[in-house]
Amino acid sequence: MTNRVQTKETEEEWYDKMIKDRTSRVWGIWVVEDNERRLIGNSALTDMELRKHIRQAVSGSVICDASYWSRGIASACHKARTYFAFEQLGLHRIKSAVLQPNGGSRKALERSGYTLVYTERNETFINGALVHMDCLECLNPADWAWRQWWGSDRPTQKSLEARKRTEAALEWARENVELV
Repeated sequence: MTNRVQTKETEEEWYDKMIKDRTSRVWGIWVVEDNERRLIGNSALTDMELRKHIRQAVSGSVICDASYWSRGIASACHKARTYFAFEQLGLHRIKSAVLQPNGGSRKALERSGYTLVYTERNETFINGALVHMDCLECLNPADWAWRQWWGSDRPTQKSLEARKRTEAALEWARENVELV
């Protein structure tokens, strides 16, 4: 059975491992209070496939300190990460997954343009119950990427609506994110 409990130590260990991985980009989520900087989680793009025709990655974020949940931090991180993935790396798609009990995480992803692709039933066992995992994707809304992704297929209405949300997330990031 996998240990899903996140601690500051396990996060720092994971971060150290991922920072060396050439198929990943990892950012710490920091808060600054009273001139003190504190790591509260991370956001990442992993398993990047940078093939000639389709470029994609898996995304994930975790905020270890529950006192920072439901403050919009995850939404801001998703938007910044989406901006970097699409406008800096030129990815076509970002994949992500969320366990169904974590509705706040799914809503934050959806605000950035992610849509449900499928559900993995009975993915894990938590607190005495089987839990499903929702698998989502976010598609690059740029015309070049959109045309290449869909080819001659017709996008679904759900995908067209997600494209608008992704465009709004990217506009927010252009105004609020500074890459250093």
